[in-house]
Parts: sequence; structure tokens; C-alpha cells
Amino acid sequence: MAALARERAMLMRDALAWRDVRVVVALFCAAQLLDGVTTYLALTSHRFQEENPLLSGVLDTHPAAAFGVKVALAAVVVTILLTLRLRWRLRLVVISLFAVLSLVAPVENLLHLVGVA
Repeated sequence: MAALARERAMLMRDALAWRDVRVVVALFCAAQLLDGVTTYLALTSHRFQEENPLLSGVLDTHPAAAFGVKVALAAVVVTILLTLRLRWRLRLVVISLFAVLSLVAPVENLLHLVGVA
């Protein structure tokens, strides 16, 4: 078990040695945090409800839980993406896709909050 954890840590360290991978991972994490903040703001305004049926019960009663859920999920996704045995360019493309797609939710939340959408 310890050997497996050590191997995964080495894979993550090797992947994070590339500056562009670090930048894309940081963008993904920033998008997840922004999603958590905008979800929290939307839920505390009492004008919106969580649309995800798996999380709606918890987040409607405890809006701050959105932050914890987002951080935990982001950590799991980053760990999986960094420990996949992919070539450098393919890994960068996959992580970049996750980063770009993760911007959709916070942008949509912001548009709802300002009344545009």
C-alpha cells in the first residue's frame, strides 16, 4: 500500500515538474474555487436552488458545504489526472479540457447572479 502511494506521489511530482501542467492545474483549481464561491453566493441569496439532485439536499440546507464538496472533488480529479499514465502532451490536453470545461459552471452562476441568464 505504501509503495503504491509512493509511486502515485512520484507520478504527480513528475507531471507537476512541467510549468504548463502547473498552470493548467492551477486554472482548474481556480475555476473549482470560483464555482464554489458563486454557488455559495447563489444559495445564500435564497433566489436559487442547487440543481444537482445528488447534492441539492445538503447544499440547500448548508450552502457552505458547496465549498468543501468542490475542494474535495477538485483534489480527487487533479490526483487522477496527474497519476494517469499518459504522454506529456496528451496529459496536458486532457487537463486543459478539464480546466476549460470547469469554467462553464462559475460563468453560468455569475450570469444567473447578475440577472443576465
